[in-house]
Amino acid sequence: MSSLAKRSTIVFYGIGAISPTIKNVLFGSFLFYYYNQVLGLEAYLISLALALSLVVDAVTDPLLGYISDHTSSRLGRRHPFIYSSLIPSPILYYLLLTLDFTSTQAGLFAQLFLLATFLRLSWTFFNVPRQAMGPELTKDYSQRNTLAGISTLFAWIGGAFITFVTNAVFLDESFDNLQGYHDLGLWGGLLIFITGTIFAFGTHREIPHLEPPLQKRPVNARAIWFEIKETLSHRSWLMLFIAGIVTALHTGVTTGLTIYFNRHLWLWKPSDIAIFALTSLAGAIIVAGFAGRLARRWDKKRMAVILVFILIFIGDIHYILRLSDLWIGTSLFPENGPQFGPLWWFLMVHALIKSCIFTMAVILIASMNADIVEDSQTTTGRRSEGLFFAGPHLVEKCITGFGYIVKGALLSAVGVSVGVAGAEMTEAIERLAAAVIVLGFVLPLISLYFLNKYEITRDTHESNLGDLGYSEDFPTRL
Repeated sequence: MSSLAKRSTIVFYGIGAISPTIKNVLFGSFLFYYYNQVLGLEAYLISLALALSLVVDAVTDPLLGYISDHTSSRLGRRHPFIYSSLIPSPILYYLLLTLDFTSTQAGLFAQLFLLATFLRLSWTFFNVPRQAMGPELTKDYSQRNTLAGISTLFAWIGGAFITFVTNAVFLDESFDNLQGYHDLGLWGGLLIFITGTIFAFGTHREIPHLEPPLQKRPVNARAIWFEIKETLSHRSWLMLFIAGIVTALHTGVTTGLTIYFNRHLWLWKPSDIAIFALTSLAGAIIVAGFAGRLARRWDKKRMAVILVFILIFIGDIHYILRLSDLWIGTSLFPENGPQFGPLWWFLMVHALIKSCIFTMAVILIASMNADIVEDSQTTTGRRSEGLFFAGPHLVEKCITGFGYIVKGALLSAVGVSVGVAGAEMTEAIERLAAAVIVLGFVLPLISLYFLNKYEITRDTHESNLGDLGYSEDFPTRL
């Protein structure tokens, strides 16, 4: 049996990234605006509901990761949980965008909190075991880049497709199209079910070849805590973890704001910018195709650090140039204009470049995280994939939840609220863009500092495999 995963297995694993991405697109792009501007729920209540749902979800992630590591069944460690999520996840996704039994602030808050919480909990049963499965499918240093690359590629495919269809077909002429969000709930839920099922059954044949459950289960809570603490004290993991915390704060504050800028700063209709999703997908396809080859020649950490550094300086360049023209009187940026005008082309090229760099960075960091499993195993004697991939979620999701609350406060502070329109809204959006620029520089720079302290190299990883008794030809221990 080869230590390299089969090509078909890599493809099925990659398809599994589509379902969570469809859910993430909803939470990251459309959900906040839908409940705020379409249903009329105040921004601070949306932020609170999403933050609370994220905190509840965060607690279950490491618990399920730990339980999954110790699970013994005829379906292995991961698949029992994955199968249990296939039905409730798409149903809850559908209800989140179609259920509308009240128009009161308290009722909408309760609706959003409960549905978002249960959807996130259901998704924990799918995504945590799936992520933990990755390091089990291949232990090869370079093929892990390929596995992460294909997974990222399919994530881009799912995200780009649902974003394009939502903007071009469901919403079309208006971001406030109620029926369009209902259509997204129906078709998004259906795609979640189909792609999740393909992944689950496609990787089912690998169950006999995956790592067995951990045999020595701690006998009490104190022993469990000691084991978790020992595992998560790994230095390189801690560096990625802290970098992830800072990134989570940035994500919580800024996610879902693009739609406000598209409507009020650039004055686009949904259909005007629908193709941007496909442009970003094209960049992801290019990068994913070369990720494995590039990573064979360059150190993962060094490449990731360089890419994140570049992202810091180009990520918000379009906001910087626009505010420079508006506030200082320069003429650095194209004025608002029709689709296919100078501004449209600038933003499209910017999206393409940003997606290429971001995609490669995500691939490398995911692969770096996978290499931590064996490095930790050399000292603890345990393979704790579930804990390593789910453990960070507890704090990171709490921090993201805090970021949601900050976002609600930020929107209120700059003047974006229900009923605000016209010139008042335009000024509020400009202030919001300024805040995004500052956050987009300071927080990623802090994250970059900790990312640079990751220590595992190719030589370290290959030495770990040798010390653990893994051969180049067999994925299980000798």
